[in-house]
Amino acid sequence: MAKMLKSKYNSSGERCVDACLNYGGLRYTNEDGSPIKIEIPCDRYEEAISDFEDRIKEGLTETIMNPKEILVRGNITYNQAKSIAIEGKVRGLDFFEIDGSVECDHILGISGSIEYALAIWNGSTKDEALLKAVVRSIKIYGEDFIKELTLDEKVDKSLYMRFAKGLYSVENMIDVDLYVCKNYGIDNEIYFEDLDPKEKVIKNMNLPLGVLGAFLGFILVQVPTNFGQNIENKMLYLALTITVMFIFMMIFIKGIKFAKDKYVQNSTYLIMEMFNDELEKSCYENLLTEKEYKLILKNITRGEVSKLLLDMKGSVNKKLSCNTIVTKETKFTLDARRMVVLPSEFEIIQMVSKLVGTYQDKLANDYNVNNV
Repeated sequence: MAKMLKSKYNSSGERCVDACLNYGGLRYTNEDGSPIKIEIPCDRYEEAISDFEDRIKEGLTETIMNPKEILVRGNITYNQAKSIAIEGKVRGLDFFEIDGSVECDHILGISGSIEYALAIWNGSTKDEALLKAVVRSIKIYGEDFIKELTLDEKVDKSLYMRFAKGLYSVENMIDVDLYVCKNYGIDNEIYFEDLDPKEKVIKNMNLPLGVLGAFLGFILVQVPTNFGQNIENKMLYLALTITVMFIFMMIFIKGIKFAKDKYVQNSTYLIMEMFNDELEKSCYENLLTEKEYKLILKNITRGEVSKLLLDMKGSVNKKLSCNTIVTKETKFTLDARRMVVLPSEFEIIQMVSKLVGTYQDKLANDYNVNNV
C-alpha cells in the first residue's frame, strides 16, 4: 500500500528533511516526477520547513522545490508516535532505534493509523474507528489521499476529490469526534479519615458536638421565653425549641466538617496540583484515551492517593513521588492495550465511498432546501 504517501517521523526537523532527500534530490517521487507527500511530526514541522528552505537558498537542493508542497504537518508529535511505536501494539507502525525514526508504510499514515488505534482502545467499533481514521488522514493529506486509492473506474473521482478538498479545508464539514488530548486530573476529594490518623478521635466528636449545639439552641430559646412562660401556645413553644435545637446541632456538625475540609484542602492543594500535572503529562505523552484515563483513576484508589500524600509530606522530592505512582498506573494501562491490525485498502475505499455518498446526499438536500 502507500504508493504515493509517506510518513517520516524523526527527532528533529533537520532529520525529517534528510529522510526526504537523496543527494539533494527528492527521495520519493511519483511516476511523473512530482513529489510524494510526506507526513512529519506536528512539533517538528516549522523546523523542517525552515531547514528545507535554508538548503534551497544555499544551493544544497533543487531550487524548484516548494517544501510546503512536499512536507505535510501530522497530528501527532514525535515523542507520541515513538511511544506508541515502541509499545508495538499497532502492526505496521515501527520504531528504528538506529536513527530514532518512526515510520508507517500504510495509506493512513502515522496520524490516521494512530487515530484508528486510539478509537479501538477507547472502545469504538472497527467501523467507527475506520471512519475517524479516514477523516484524520484526509485532513492531513487532502486530495492526495484520494489519489492514493485504487478506485473503481466507474466512480466519479471528481466528486471524491471535491469531498476531500472540502474536508481538508473546512473545520466542521463533517460531524466526527476525532481524538483530542484533554487535561485530565484526579478528583481532589481526599477524605480526612485517610489523611490524618487523629481523624477517628475527631470523628467521634460529632455526636458530643451535636449534643452541645442542641443544648445551646435549647438555652437560646429558654432565656427569652423564660422556659416557655412567655408563650401561651405550648405546641408553638415545643416546635420552636425542637427547631432551634436541630438547627444548632446541624451548625455544629457542619461546622466541624467544614473545618476538616478546609484542613484537607490547605494540606493537599499544592501536592494535588503537582500530582495532576504529572497525570496530564502522562496522558499527553502516551495519548491516553478517555476509557484508559478512567481506568487509571479507578486503579489509583482513594487510599493510595491519601497514603501518597502522607508519605509526600516528609518527602524531599514530592514531584518524583507523584511521577512514580502515575508512571506505574500508566504502564499497567498501556500493557492492557490490545494489538491493532490496520484496515485493508478495500475497507478504506468502502468507508470513503460511504462518506462521499453521505456528502452527496447532503449537497442534494441543501440544493432542494435552497430551491423550495
